[in-house]
Amino acid sequence: MNLAPEQIPRAAAALGYGGVAPFAALALAFAFGPDAAAERLLDGFLIYGAVILSFLGGIRWGAASGVTREQARGLVLSVLPSLWAGLALWWHDPAVSAWALLLGFVLMAVADWWRPGVGVPAWMRPLRMRLTAAVVLCHALVVAML
Repeated sequence: MNLAPEQIPRAAAALGYGGVAPFAALALAFAFGPDAAAERLLDGFLIYGAVILSFLGGIRWGAASGVTREQARGLVLSVLPSLWAGLALWWHDPAVSAWALLLGFVLMAVADWWRPGVGVPAWMRPLRMRLTAAVVLCHALVVAML
């Protein structure tokens, strides 16, 4: 079955939302779980956020790696999420880390909306916006609980 170019493939949607599930589970467990586990849950949430933000840069790296020299600036944008995520985790205050990751996801969504990578399918934009909205809500919950 052929999909319209903007129709999100089921596998991509399932994997994308599956990737949001750990954010939701960790955020809810941090907010409403036992106090004794709060620090480990927060660490897990922040580490997972840094991994996924870095993954978004990897998507851009893949899209930019086969392009011409004029389009290679996409490679620069592709490494920024990993650097941002690393700095967010390095910060000693978990509230700052959570805010930084939240902002990193928003900035990547803006970049993906305004300058999607070369060859990125049309369905990627709406999927990324939905996934980012869910991830930002999870981050907002964690930030509110800090």
